Amino acid sequence: MKSEFDICIIGAGMAGATIAAYLAPKGIRIALIDQCYKEKKRIVGELLQPGAVQSLKQMGLGHCLEGFDAQQVEGYSLLKGNEKFTVPYPDDFKGMGLHNGRFLQQIRASALQNESVTQIHGKALQLLENERQEIIGVSYREELSSEIKTLHAPLTITSDGFFSNFRECLSNNEKTVTSYFIGLILKDCEMPFPKHGHVFLSGPTPFICYPISSFEVRLLIDFPGGELPRKLALQAHLDANVTPYIPEAMRSSYQQALQEDGFKVMPNHYMAAKPIIRKGAVMLGDALNMRHPLTGGGLTAVFSDIQILSAYLLAMPDFNNTDLIHQKIEAYYRDRKKANANLNILANALYGVMSNDLLKSAVFKYLQRGGANAQESIAILAGLNRKHFSLIKQFFSVALFGAYDVVRENSANIPKAIKILSDALTIIKPLAKNELW
Repeated sequence: MKSEFDICIIGAGMAGATIAAYLAPKGIRIALIDQCYKEKKRIVGELLQPGAVQSLKQMGLGHCLEGFDAQQVEGYSLLKGNEKFTVPYPDDFKGMGLHNGRFLQQIRASALQNESVTQIHGKALQLLENERQEIIGVSYREELSSEIKTLHAPLTITSDGFFSNFRECLSNNEKTVTSYFIGLILKDCEMPFPKHGHVFLSGPTPFICYPISSFEVRLLIDFPGGELPRKLALQAHLDANVTPYIPEAMRSSYQQALQEDGFKVMPNHYMAAKPIIRKGAVMLGDALNMRHPLTGGGLTAVFSDIQILSAYLLAMPDFNNTDLIHQKIEAYYRDRKKANANLNILANALYGVMSNDLLKSAVFKYLQRGGANAQESIAILAGLNRKHFSLIKQFFSVALFGAYDVVRENSANIPKAIKILSDALTIIKPLAKNELW
């Protein structure tokens, strides 16, 4: 069937808008469909690790970080009790803290300024198939008229986020809720280390913060468990596990944010990518793959996916050869798994570690020593080191260090040392199996 588009993109969120902004200037004809193009309010996707910043610049989209008060982030600080230290990003690489919604609007504007992009306001309803069960486009309900219309393209990209309506027919994913994040914005807040992401480890569950504008700090508080917390349970959690551990300099901004009742709650998902490869369709972003947002690796993974997929699509002489498109999609799924395995494993492994007192203490002391080990660890977190061996080596180095440290303190701690090693293996094994094999 003849089509006026090369690609139909379902979802103008971070993944869909970014790939449109990258491919459109190359002359690829794109239909970009979404229900709403207004600014979104999210509490995650607000920290770009250096790996994400590098990807954005490599795609020629670095300008999308300008003009809305995004803040440079120079590294991480860890705080536990009265002890605190920083670990800078390696080699002068920098991250960015920002408002996710404002950033997305910049990317959308960059995409929509291209004549080769057709903006469509509507709700995607169903993938269209031909008699050979190949995907040939999508039906949608137009926002203004409520009419049901169709779009046809040799390739349909589904990038409609973590509540994707098309995941069912394009993947075998099993989505689990790891925990919940409570999000607050602290205004005029004095952080212990300006221009740093902060990880607070004093309490029973971790919480993190980082700047998102020149006068605002995003605070994300973990609420463990897979059940959506009720308001009373949330307040009790904050009172017992968070408020006592907020640094004195931040307390006034924190209390003000609580009084304004401005917190939002969102689930933290884990979902390994298990695509069903179908001719004419490909999945991108959170629709395909999710990890715990504790490490801020989400946008690094999304932009990496876009670069890998785009490299294959840009190598196409044209979009008439659907067999060749199918080969490119197969190659994309293979390559993106290797590229993003570290990000996915680390995010959920680190959450498991931060919820385990013995391993949490081991990580803190291990990184506190600084040196090459701390630098290699932060390079993996930053998305700059994607070597799988480096991640496995650092993870077990932390566990061995923790085991040795407790035995050195007291030889009677051998059971504790064994537990550290056992817990580390229990955390990493299923994640490595999901992501590497």
